[in-house]
Amino acid sequence: MTRGAPIRLAAAPLSVLAAGGLLLVGCARGPLNSPSEGVGCSVTVQIPASSSGLLGTVEARVGGTTRRLDLGTTTIPLSCGQQATLTAEPTNPTTNPFVSWTVAGQTSVASSVTVTADGLITASPQFFVPPKPTPTPTPKVRPSPTPTPTSVTLDQWLSYDPAARSATLKLVAGYKGVNRGLSYDGYSNGQLAVSVPVGWTVVVDFSNAATINHSAVVVTPTGTSPVFPGASSPDPTVGLNPGGSLTFSFVASAVGSYRIACLVPGHEGLGMWASFTVTAGGVPTIHL
Repeated sequence: MTRGAPIRLAAAPLSVLAAGGLLLVGCARGPLNSPSEGVGCSVTVQIPASSSGLLGTVEARVGGTTRRLDLGTTTIPLSCGQQATLTAEPTNPTTNPFVSWTVAGQTSVASSVTVTADGLITASPQFFVPPKPTPTPTPKVRPSPTPTPTSVTLDQWLSYDPAARSATLKLVAGYKGVNRGLSYDGYSNGQLAVSVPVGWTVVVDFSNAATINHSAVVVTPTGTSPVFPGASSPDPTVGLNPGGSLTFSFVASAVGSYRIACLVPGHEGLGMWASFTVTAGGVPTIHL
């Protein structure tokens, strides 16, 4: 450790203490707090601390006696003119190395200082304390917005997705036995009217709740062939067996007025057809 030159420090004359009434007259060449001769001389060592404890210790050598100071504040009584050598030792030299001594307002970077007492002296070793890291703010997690449903359900028979430009039609042949089973969704003779915009995809979920075979085909009012590719249940003149179900789809590629009809012989003429219109724009609709 580096040893510095002796530091001789003289305390300033002190005045009368409030309430105590004790006249402090400096060293007075007596021991600490001598009732008869005054306060006397001393060196008070103050060791700084962190949250985990003292940052160091001090070895104090007075005359032939050496003692280790390991309290926050320790006062050593001295005779006036007596010397004390103070050596600072950091608790953790790696993280909190010794920096300097502060003795009665004077600074020394030597780890050891020799103090000549001439009054009341305060000495404090300083140790490096790394700055506390600035805490990184925890980013606030914003909840993901609930996506807005794109599918619109008009009723139990028709729904559509404007983003996908598609409509789904649930078509039940013979529903509740209306018109002796010759109906779609409980309606016959064009009472069920569905429209979709041109260019949209139409998905038909077709099922047969009747006791006889039925089919579903998009045709012109007088036609017998699908007007759009895929716009028909399989084998439309034979039809779907009772209790059966299937799905077919097509693109409504041309504006016009059409119908959904059962092409099992005789069924369309008995009222088993619904109105189907392809519009130039807008959104799908259903009228019952």
